[in-house]
Amino acid sequence: MIDIHTHVLNNIRNDDGPRDINRSRLMLQKAAEDGVKTIVATPHMLTPIEGRKEEIMEAISLLNQAEIELIPGSEIFADDAVLKSDENLITLGDSNYLLIEFPRAELPGYVDEIFFELQTKGYECIFAHPERNGSVVSDPNLLIDIIHAGVLTQINAGSILGRYGKESKKTAQILLEHNMVHFIASDMHSDKNRYYSLKEAVDEASKYTENALDLVTTNPETILNKEYLEPGDPREYKKRGFWFFKF
Repeated sequence: MIDIHTHVLNNIRNDDGPRDINRSRLMLQKAAEDGVKTIVATPHMLTPIEGRKEEIMEAISLLNQAEIELIPGSEIFADDAVLKSDENLITLGDSNYLLIEFPRAELPGYVDEIFFELQTKGYECIFAHPERNGSVVSDPNLLIDIIHAGVLTQINAGSILGRYGKESKKTAQILLEHNMVHFIASDMHSDKNRYYSLKEAVDEASKYTENALDLVTTNPETILNKEYLEPGDPREYKKRGFWFFKF
């Protein structure tokens, strides 16, 4: 399996991953035991940080172990100060794919413009954990036009397993059932309370889609090989209604 969203590097500026390199090593060990062969390290890019790529590469060089491959990346916050400079746009490995996160409460009104501008620069975009965003929780169909525009989505293992609450879990299930998911990733931050098993998540996701394994194998392999991943056609979610009768 390949994990494209992790906070496994220690002592990275403005990131909330482990402070201790031994914790990082334990995270890698647990992932390897879980069947993960490749990890993309994606520390937060919340504000412009000079020398960020070099900092990530140095941290990887200290951690790289034979049993697991570590690849540089970044989780990029959709902020003008970050997005306006290509120096801040650290892709996943040598690909042209960017992992983009938005404010948790709701999506800004200019989401389409953000993705379009990045695409015109030659980047492909992955929407990080939409199932945890308030706007998508309220209306999963918001993702349909975004996906039709060529944007991919990545949901968290913890959401599938119910670790972020009932709303995120239900939204993850809806997105899986309606072909609105292209990757599952751990988004792990520690080896303990914020470590979520990709294997367990795939087993659970298999209840809602027949392509669960592809979301941690074929799809991430495709983008890391610098190939284009076709999003496929999402299906509209029709909220189930209930009839109430008074006697």
